Amino acid sequence: MPCAIRNPSGFYSGQRSLPDQGASRGPYRSRARLILYVQVALGFLLALFGLSRPALAAESLCEPGLVHWRDSVPRVTPVSTRVADASTRVVTIQWLGHSSFLIVTPGGTTALTDPHPWHSPVVGPDVVTISNEHPTHNQARAMPGNPRVLRGRTPEGEWVEVNVTIGELAIKSLPSSGGNAYEVPAQNTIFVFRAEGLCIVHLGNLRQPLNEAQRQRLGRPDVLMVPIDGQWTLAYDHVALTISQLRPAIVLPMHYDVSEHVRVFMQFIKATAPVRMLAESTLKLRRDTLPRATEVIVLGYRDSDG
Repeated sequence: MPCAIRNPSGFYSGQRSLPDQGASRGPYRSRARLILYVQVALGFLLALFGLSRPALAAESLCEPGLVHWRDSVPRVTPVSTRVADASTRVVTIQWLGHSSFLIVTPGGTTALTDPHPWHSPVVGPDVVTISNEHPTHNQARAMPGNPRVLRGRTPEGEWVEVNVTIGELAIKSLPSSGGNAYEVPAQNTIFVFRAEGLCIVHLGNLRQPLNEAQRQRLGRPDVLMVPIDGQWTLAYDHVALTISQLRPAIVLPMHYDVSEHVRVFMQFIKATAPVRMLAESTLKLRRDTLPRATEVIVLGYRDSDG
């Protein structure tokens, strides 16, 4: 839903001159003017500080009222905190391979998505999320350290709601349809991470387009991690549809193992959003540096598989 910032001039509409009701109505006219001036002042402050937003739905995962502030007047940060915020409050996202990302908050809380036996982080994460039980997504035991493991399903396939805060990360889950790779069925879980006002969505092995309820709950993510293999997960046209519906600031392709997959995907998706290839596998993000229009960023891009 769009963020509604009221135009202060709108408070004047139809109220620039009050009808003269006689001397006996003078106090009422003065009170009306006072109320009008207060409304104008409040409207200006709300617009200035970006606080005029729709109420958040109780079930909202991505807090649409928060992530939509990009479309409104930028927030004003006190001068005394601008330098500190810019230099320290950075969320780091590192693509390790396949569907594995390492998310690191400014305070050092770490979350690993979909642990892969070939793509292990150097340090043990605080928490591991598993979107599905395919062997390329559920290798938590192979990860260093002793992380807390979050699954969206029981071994019997029953839905388990995840709604936890670990360090500086708030993590929630949303059920969805999964892939059926190599005759190994798997129910999928979408995981949502929130830190420093950023909303990061990992779609896992999403197999079908999001339904209306899922789209409403996800709101408008800042970062969308989307599978692009085009075979076991979303078809390319469904990937484009999902990006157009959610309108994230950044799309991070995942769920591929060879460069040919990403080259084919880039040729297709460039009609939906601009594509940028980065040789490095790490992205550092702050809310005030997010692109205002959707951008696809390929992390760790290689021209060849060698």
